[in-house]
Amino acid sequence: MILDFKEIPQANRGSGLQDTFELFTRDFLQYLGYRIVADPDRGADGKKDLIVDEVIPGITSEYTIRWLVSCKHFAHSGNSVKDTDEPNITERLNQHGCQGFMGVYSTLQSTSLSGILSGVRNKAIYDHEKIEGLLLRDNEGQHLASRYFPKSFASFRIENPVPAELFSDEKSIHCEVCGADLLAGGKRGIYITLTPFSEYDENGDVIFEDKQIKEIHFACKGDCDHKLCAPFKGRYRDQWEDIDELKNPTMWIKLLMAFINGIYENHDLSEDAFKTMKQMFIRSYPYVARSMTTKEKERIRTLLQFGLME
Repeated sequence: MILDFKEIPQANRGSGLQDTFELFTRDFLQYLGYRIVADPDRGADGKKDLIVDEVIPGITSEYTIRWLVSCKHFAHSGNSVKDTDEPNITERLNQHGCQGFMGVYSTLQSTSLSGILSGVRNKAIYDHEKIEGLLLRDNEGQHLASRYFPKSFASFRIENPVPAELFSDEKSIHCEVCGADLLAGGKRGIYITLTPFSEYDENGDVIFEDKQIKEIHFACKGDCDHKLCAPFKGRYRDQWEDIDELKNPTMWIKLLMAFINGIYENHDLSEDAFKTMKQMFIRSYPYVARSMTTKEKERIRTLLQFGLME
């Protein structure tokens, strides 16, 4: 589980926050598209916490199912919701003029409750797993999760970073062969630097050496980079680095410093390569304007351990 439902206060404590799970349920169902008919309240509710409508479009018209919603927040005890926790479901549906029963639970329904619900025509259960999956699928749901689960959602955001929105238009790095997005598209990409081969005389002494990076190219690792580099074979020495390194905050600044030091010490970039390198760092920057994930921290610790970072 990513979201800790214990962050929502217990429903049976008079802390002033005992209604939070019912309020969360209201906001959650509204996010899913249900229309709220009756909000939570503290009066005698006739064994209903909310009433919501689901409007279902048809070919020539639409129809509505009215749901009786029951909230059960047992996350603090870890107990499942039993049949005894949901008595007289049919009578409750009739009392409130509802056609469907909906349970919103911070744990799971028990086998005994599942048996009772098997006789209910319209039923829907949102347990903690379903709720989490629905909330984390898009920005709107994640915004709702951040309100009710601030601690666990903050951890989720660190481990599942998204690029910062810094530019007015979308910028990325694309494979020059197939066009795949190498920053956001999930492809394993590399950037390739090309420097001329040195020339030697018959005694093996260097008669021509040019260490300047002439060109920088981007490709998916494998077939695409082989196709990209084929025309340069015999003329240039190619070196490559994983583009994912540009998305690691510490590695990004390390590569940037190496780039700057190379310019200062050796003037080892052509004008074209210099322009490409600048764009590479600009476009990857939104991915590092954030905290590091646990995996990225482990990567840095490993490099330090083996002396591969200064």
